Amino acid sequence: MKANLLIFFLATFFSCTHKNEDCFESNCLFASGNTSVYDGYFIQNNSDTTHYIITLKAGGEKFLLQKKLKYIAERTPNKNNPDHFLSESTTGFKETENRIWLHPPRVDKFKFITQLAPYPEVNLPLQIGDTIAGSIKMVANWGEWSGHSSEYYLTVEADTAVTFMDNKEDGYLLRGCGNILNDTSCVSYIFSLTKGFIYAGYENNKGEAFEMKMRSVEIQ
Repeated sequence: MKANLLIFFLATFFSCTHKNEDCFESNCLFASGNTSVYDGYFIQNNSDTTHYIITLKAGGEKFLLQKKLKYIAERTPNKNNPDHFLSESTTGFKETENRIWLHPPRVDKFKFITQLAPYPEVNLPLQIGDTIAGSIKMVANWGEWSGHSSEYYLTVEADTAVTFMDNKEDGYLLRGCGNILNDTSCVSYIFSLTKGFIYAGYENNKGEAFEMKMRSVEIQ
């Protein structure tokens, strides 16, 4: 009996210790099994709007040197796009006690606009004015971008208020742009310490826009 209690204590201790090391203030936003649903809208020429339902699912397995993340994107048929579209893609993310970084969804019409803009990323704890900068090497399947590197920056600009299921909490507004060759894509993120990236609004220099908003969220 004592041996069983000791094993239970050690397992609990190391589990809690591991959790504290991996997540900011022991709050794992992307714990295995966590799921978030977003409404996405891709807009061309200020009129042609395509609606998507995008589901983010975090997994416990490894993906290369990252943790596994799955996106399911479903396009709602309309008069301009009558065919049904459904995509499931597996990619990766990182979450530690001082950093969260993840690949965005990149499929169908919004594939290029989300690839070029700064990826969702924060250094924790967040501070107004903090800026992340870097580059991304485009490998195959990116057309004329392939073989070139983009340059990007992402800045924490302000704090804001977020209401989720009638619970009000603090959020942060981040803005930044990515550039490659003659193309630019900019993004505005709203990040919640309890829900993660709840909003992303993209615009590029081709007159295209794409936004994702987590369901049941109000932004003030």
